Amino acid sequence: MTRRTDDKTSSPILDALDVKRRKYARDVRMKLAEFASKMSYNDSSLEFETATGVHVPKRTIHSFVQEIAPPLLEANKTADELGVVLGDSTEVRGLESKEMNNVHILLSEGGELLHLGVNGEWPSSEAGILISDNEPGLTNAVKAERKQLCILHALKYLLFTLWEEGMSKEDRIEVEKAVKQTLFTLVNSTKKHLKDKYKERLKTRIENTLVELYEIADKLGERGCTKASTFIIRNARFMVTFAELALEDVQIPYTTNKIERLMGEISKRCKHKWMHWSTEGLRNILTIVLVRYTNEQLYNQFKNAYIHNGPFTKTGTAQKANL
Repeated sequence: MTRRTDDKTSSPILDALDVKRRKYARDVRMKLAEFASKMSYNDSSLEFETATGVHVPKRTIHSFVQEIAPPLLEANKTADELGVVLGDSTEVRGLESKEMNNVHILLSEGGELLHLGVNGEWPSSEAGILISDNEPGLTNAVKAERKQLCILHALKYLLFTLWEEGMSKEDRIEVEKAVKQTLFTLVNSTKKHLKDKYKERLKTRIENTLVELYEIADKLGERGCTKASTFIIRNARFMVTFAELALEDVQIPYTTNKIERLMGEISKRCKHKWMHWSTEGLRNILTIVLVRYTNEQLYNQFKNAYIHNGPFTKTGTAQKANL
């Protein structure tokens, strides 16, 4: 209920509760949303109060994030054709006990955020080359001409499978050494080829790598490690794509390290044990975290347009993060 006295509007209920209306300038909203992308909402409130003497409730800061993030994510969209794409996913605690949010990311080789999803399906798309940990949902959604399985994820999954199948730690270490030696010999040969252009030598090295991997798979099969053996047989060809493309003078990563760094940013902000997130709340805070991290120039352009309440227009070449 409100009433007008002396040309002023007042609310007896708010007056009784000593609640004051406050209109926050757009630069203050932006600053508080940035604070929230780096620390908890409570810490953001305390940090701002320490710096300015003004208390802004954490719920109000949360509302600024919900206001700013959706148009920022829209501004970050690209209509460019997908060339080399990296994909990965991670889990973040939900609101309910044992509930988890599934976050999935697509990143260009240059470091541009192509997709941010929370609790939805991977987007159906086409790409020239997909580099990933072979997650089925991702590989089924992104139709790629060529696929590279991250060799570090391949090793990790292989060792986990061997553990599941009961292989001793000592024997697992021996298998790891053999696979590592095979794969990283190919990595070094590929780097050398890119420098000296000895294509025939690299072609031979690729063939030898596949032979060695299949031999390891056969030996594991003989020892009863059927799952591990099958994994190598099915995926060996995807472990050497980076070398095959080098024969065509195309250079791509052989790991997903670039996107793993992005996953680290998600962990730093959202994976503290006491944090719980809704789908929308998580997507919005990650929008600010990830767009700023991957495309600082676009982020600053959007920020300037928001603060001055003007239209946003992409200008210039996006400045990619040093991933």
